[in-house]
Amino acid sequence: MLLEVKQLGIAYGRRPPVVRDVSFTLDAGEVLAIVGESGSGKTTIIRSIMHILPGGGHIAEGTVFFQGEDTRAQSPARHRELCGPDVAMIFQDCGAMMNPIRSIGRQFRDYLSIHGVKNPAEAHALMTSMLAMVRLPDPERILKSYPFELSGGMRQRVGIAFAMALRPKLLLADEPTSALDVTTQAQIVKEMMDAARSVNTAILIVTHNLGVAAYMADRILVMKDGRPVEYGPAEDVIYRPQTDYTRRLLAAVPGPGGLS
Repeated sequence: MLLEVKQLGIAYGRRPPVVRDVSFTLDAGEVLAIVGESGSGKTTIIRSIMHILPGGGHIAEGTVFFQGEDTRAQSPARHRELCGPDVAMIFQDCGAMMNPIRSIGRQFRDYLSIHGVKNPAEAHALMTSMLAMVRLPDPERILKSYPFELSGGMRQRVGIAFAMALRPKLLLADEPTSALDVTTQAQIVKEMMDAARSVNTAILIVTHNLGVAAYMADRILVMKDGRPVEYGPAEDVIYRPQTDYTRRLLAAVPGPGGLS
């Protein structure tokens, strides 16, 4: 078992948990989608796995095991060691996570160097191939650019390239394609799926797009008001939903021409 979450509860400060009773498992190569409306706790769940909850957020209840290791018992040094080659995250706004006064190439090289890719030629080849993979034109120009010189969609694709460069065992994706046009969304989703299949990467994706969830996921977890309301194989959740809330989510998916 790659990732096992048991009765997870997440709180901010001394307040009662805002997310409770979350349990799921994820094996190598599997894809789990977490869906639900804004404020349902989706992003909080994956941020807790990375230990990057804001504002005093912390795991108040339950356990998170990664490769059999309790992440709450890890030292900061051990956690940093895992981030990158073992666990990587694509943020909803990757541009906000970049250093505005360093070029993309400098930041990318530093990231790779920290995780053992120190040969300049090897690093450069990996950087350009990853930028090409996410359909960014002229990777050499992108590497010389600063974040403010790129559009929001281009910065998002750079962030996706960063996260996928080391082929992590677990990829956490928080609405990774929401800033992209529909055509690019489809391309990026396909690349993520290809990576999952080729190197057995597991993907935990947060998405509002039930179409993306249906296409990518082996299993779907539906969240509402910080609690799970449905969890099971994607086909069952999509075609045989067990709760009224899931049925309402499915009914809200726009049909052709924007009609539901």
